[in-house]
Amino acid sequence: MIAPPLLYRFSPTLPPQVARSRATECTGKLLGAGARMEVYPMVDEQTVIRVPRRTEAKLIAEHGSSGRKVLAAGHELSNVTEQELHDIEAIESFIGAFIPDTTPFPDLDLEGNFRYYSLQRRVRPTMDLRDNTARLATSHSLRSLERFIRDVRDMLSALSILPDLAGKGNLVLDRYGLVKLVDINNFRRLLPNDELQAALPNDLEDYVLGLKDIRKVLPEDFVDDMGLPIGDLTLARLMQLEVRALGRSLADVRTDPIYAPLYHEKRRIVLGLLRSEMA
Repeated sequence: MIAPPLLYRFSPTLPPQVARSRATECTGKLLGAGARMEVYPMVDEQTVIRVPRRTEAKLIAEHGSSGRKVLAAGHELSNVTEQELHDIEAIESFIGAFIPDTTPFPDLDLEGNFRYYSLQRRVRPTMDLRDNTARLATSHSLRSLERFIRDVRDMLSALSILPDLAGKGNLVLDRYGLVKLVDINNFRRLLPNDELQAALPNDLEDYVLGLKDIRKVLPEDFVDDMGLPIGDLTLARLMQLEVRALGRSLADVRTDPIYAPLYHEKRRIVLGLLRSEMA
């Protein structure tokens, strides 16, 4: 009997959504998983492959097509992936130093479905900064986080977008004690107060009482494609990092204009309602 190609000898140990062209380089071990992505190590141990949970066909059905064609077969790219690729390019000059080398590529998975993957240099974290509750212990970690927060603030001022710092394992310290942003698939626009205010009715009582769904009146950019207010969650996380990890005064940080959206009355009500749904 002729032995099957190496690809299919690997496939039983791999999820079907792994790219055909990378299957022989990938191991079946799951390193991390979120609502949007799964991460698997490559056999060289220096690289991981980031695998979208949903195919482009599924994303297009949910969010529409960008109209951009990729691959010889003419597969369409979703609006979600198109925006992610644009964001990665846009943020490089601001926080590129904190992002592990990442190469996006389109491919078919083992079942023939089209997805947009990325290869990323592997980061071995020593601390998840989402879980950090104390001032960082070393000076080089403090400096790295100070520079990251400074650059994120600059990016917010210039582009009005923020990375997703809310998810577990998204922002970490690597084995050298330096800050790394591992999750690069969910940059979100931070909606201004006046834009959110204009979309909301004057009276929110029916929404507070659960008689109406607040999500139906929210601007599209306020939540991500999973329905989470990532921009606001990230802004709150950024504030926590300044206070807890950098040891800055809470009173001083609260008066910083960048965090003003967190204290807008109607915005706080909306976030409270969304938080109760996520609990």
